Amino acid sequence: MASLSFYRAGVTAMLLLTSGLAMAQHQAGTGLRGQYYAGKKFEKLVLTRTDPTIDFNWTIGPNGDHFVSPGPGVPGEWFSVRWAGHIYAPVTGTYTFQIATDDGMRIWIGGDKVLDSWKDQPATISTTHLKMKAGSYYSLRVEYYQFDRDSRAQLAWQLPDSSEEPQPIPTENLYRTLPDNVLVLAEATPPKPKATAAIVPTVAPTVTPAPTPVKAVAKPTTAASPIARRARPVVSAKPAPARPPAADTTTVELPDLTALSKGAAVTLPNLYFTQSTATLLPSSRPTLNALVRTLRAQPAMRLEVAGHTDNVGEAALNLRLSEQRARVVRQYLVQQGIDSVRLTARGYGGARPVADNRDPQQRPRNRRVEVVVQ
Repeated sequence: MASLSFYRAGVTAMLLLTSGLAMAQHQAGTGLRGQYYAGKKFEKLVLTRTDPTIDFNWTIGPNGDHFVSPGPGVPGEWFSVRWAGHIYAPVTGTYTFQIATDDGMRIWIGGDKVLDSWKDQPATISTTHLKMKAGSYYSLRVEYYQFDRDSRAQLAWQLPDSSEEPQPIPTENLYRTLPDNVLVLAEATPPKPKATAAIVPTVAPTVTPAPTPVKAVAKPTTAASPIARRARPVVSAKPAPARPPAADTTTVELPDLTALSKGAAVTLPNLYFTQSTATLLPSSRPTLNALVRTLRAQPAMRLEVAGHTDNVGEAALNLRLSEQRARVVRQYLVQQGIDSVRLTARGYGGARPVADNRDPQQRPRNRRVEVVVQ
């Protein structure tokens, strides 16, 4: 009996320790990066700051006839804002996301455009539903513009199985940058499509991350909001038609490959694959499309697409995976019209690390795809 009690006590202690570690791994967020522009089409960046949440009403006065500047240098009317970062899902289930906007707002979660109310309009509410997994972080991008008169910008959510009205997303669930101990990201999915896929970034931390890619996946439902104070003409905007991958207009900055000498290698930023496979995820398209444009502008350029992994697992399997990923990237470029003769693909497995594999924080840098000037 004594030994059984000792065993139970040991198990209890291990459970408490494991629970404590799990809690310690989650760090509360501090909000999103907000970039404020003069002009409704992001013409001139005038202010960058961290916003604890997105819940703004810059119209004041008894009749809603006075407009407050969102910040230093930002006009009270005719401005735009881009918020970017990540959102943390505390529980598993189907979330309701809601925007209240006057004028235009659109949302990307996990790389997919999930709400699009991009037009001149009085205060309007739009909603959508997404499945999310507890403990996962999802990329978040919100764009807003103000045309004239009233200003309203709110992003709210309703947790799964909750009967409460949607509330502004708490600061603790919003991240300008991911915590240092987060190595795996996730994609949000609509309620019925295939299950959420975990993805592993292959980008070196030193590369500046690009804006989240755009891909329409859900049509929002809209209804006139009771917070609208007065009617005014609405200028309708037709939804943008679906575009092939190569026409993606998301801006990604790649190094000037023409300035590099033969043999120089550049890591492609923001490439994502399904974990332990060579399945390329849609969020990788902006980077690859930027590379397509570079190759089209430089018809004489030849590149080797080089795949790399860390040293975890069997060397032979890592070598095969790195080669498969390199071939998938090469195939994408060829499908976009780049002559296959200009491209080769090769895998190196874990033979060419750029960071210390013994350090879990540095190891992800070795999981990458490079292009090497030939």
